[in-house]
Amino acid sequence: MEKVVVRHYVNRGGQLPVKPVIIENFDTDTDVLIIDEPELSRKDLIFEQESSDTLIRLADSFMILAELKNVNAIDLDPVPFLKRFYKALQENELEELLSFLADNVIWEMGGPQDIMPWAGKWEGRAGLTRFFELQKEGIAFEKLILTRFVAQGNTVAIVLEGSGETKSGVPFSGGVVHWVTVRNGKIAHLQCYRDTFPIIEALHGGRPFTVSANAAGSQHYVNEPLAAVRTADSIVFDEAVLDNVAATVKSARAMYAALQGLKAEEVRKAFASNVVWHMFGPPDIIAWSGERIGPIAAVESAKQIIETMHFEHFKAVRMIYQDNVAAVLINEPGVSKATGLTFHTSVVHIVVVNEDGKVASIHNYVNTASIAEAFLGGRPYTVN
Repeated sequence: MEKVVVRHYVNRGGQLPVKPVIIENFDTDTDVLIIDEPELSRKDLIFEQESSDTLIRLADSFMILAELKNVNAIDLDPVPFLKRFYKALQENELEELLSFLADNVIWEMGGPQDIMPWAGKWEGRAGLTRFFELQKEGIAFEKLILTRFVAQGNTVAIVLEGSGETKSGVPFSGGVVHWVTVRNGKIAHLQCYRDTFPIIEALHGGRPFTVSANAAGSQHYVNEPLAAVRTADSIVFDEAVLDNVAATVKSARAMYAALQGLKAEEVRKAFASNVVWHMFGPPDIIAWSGERIGPIAAVESAKQIIETMHFEHFKAVRMIYQDNVAAVLINEPGVSKATGLTFHTSVVHIVVVNEDGKVASIHNYVNTASIAEAFLGGRPYTVN
């Protein structure tokens, strides 16, 4: 049976309840709790676990607004929980790390599986244990620095800066996004989107290096972007939010529309004058990669993308947003125009919007090894 969004009301007409509203059958994947108080925000709420139920109360009082039966408080407010998870991840405490995961957790890592054996889909805690075992065989250590959480309900995009060394002592670094679903107080699904080419380069000892042909062919695992029926947060303070497009979403959509037509005037309207446009990848192989500043430079990079690649489709599967930041999950299989070789990647864009409603920055997190391989004509290939 297909899930639908169900609206649950704490109040209507701006008057908070005297007694807690008891809510049964709240689905944290799809449903929305409406607290009709536009002056409030999530910062004004405290989520408390009481047995198997969640109590939601005002932070500056003892007033309990709602009691959600058989709902874990972490599903409604996952960021503090995830901060503890990343602390355990950084400290490399496997047993503690596993305690944050659901028994049937799914953990996905995009990338070439024959070079990065830990790339792929891993299920259950046993699968995760194997993931970390394989990763340790190639990577001596990796430090992940948290830079941003984009949380919407029980889905969170976590932006990180990754850096480390291979077992042979070659350093690497690159951008990372984890797309996480929390369910029943545990991490149920984690997808890793990252700049993989620096890892491939480091695993081969640095430049120059050659990636040999594989009898089984190229084996790039591709994360399947996760769609959802809910397009807003699981808690809103104005029901109109559910029936109207949020300002951050409008700005992100305007950017994509402007880039599709590459009309200078539309681009100037969509972008801030000092917009940061950052496409991960090796610039000597992927001409449009690197950081560009300003709308004109961003358009030049976008034109290079169109000139060098043909996309079978460019599908934004899901967009979540928090305040002025949107995380966009995209499926984009395509072909290198120069070599005719196909690639299939899924991507996360992190889009930051300024006070004027213009895009201030966009960062593109993608399996860059797959695109570079297509641009270089497939395997074997040599990078000098």
